[in-house]
Amino acid sequence: MKREEELRIIELIRNGDQELYKVIVEEYSPRVLSVIRGVIPCREDAEEVAQDVFVKAFFSLNKFRGDSSLSTWLFRIAYNMSISKTRLKKVNFVPVDSAQISSNYCSDNSEEEAYIREKRFELLNRMLSSLDTSERFLIALFYNHEKSIKEIADITGTKESNVKVKLHRIKKRMGEMVDEKMEVSYG
Repeated sequence: MKREEELRIIELIRNGDQELYKVIVEEYSPRVLSVIRGVIPCREDAEEVAQDVFVKAFFSLNKFRGDSSLSTWLFRIAYNMSISKTRLKKVNFVPVDSAQISSNYCSDNSEEEAYIREKRFELLNRMLSSLDTSERFLIALFYNHEKSIKEIADITGTKESNVKVKLHRIKKRMGEMVDEKMEVSYG
């Protein structure tokens, strides 16, 4: 949805056409749920938080200034509510499913390549599970949702420089983990 359209719909909702809110929910609920699932892997819990996000957003719509995109504002609410939920309840990390990653990764489906691909998925899952909730959230926003550093800073309420540093440290730590694994496997 384009920014002008978002602002027009929001203004109409503010002026009493509350039925239009379902347009926002239908447009953004898959992405909001996906962001929440980056923090809360249990689908039922994530769906509950997503519903709460849209209820809170509806009642806070008068606070939306339009300084950022509507998706950034919704992601910020989702982030805050997800973090609050994880503080209340211990959340277990859901590993990456190989079906989620493009099948174009290996062009040949030989047994050796299938074995290597499976080992890489296992390593990726171990690496991701070693990250804390906020780090997994940053990775999901940056890579899965292709949010800019500025948008991530807006969503998380941190400075852009802090987002850059955190992403750099996460990537560096993951790179070190890969190097360690390679040394163990081939050293």
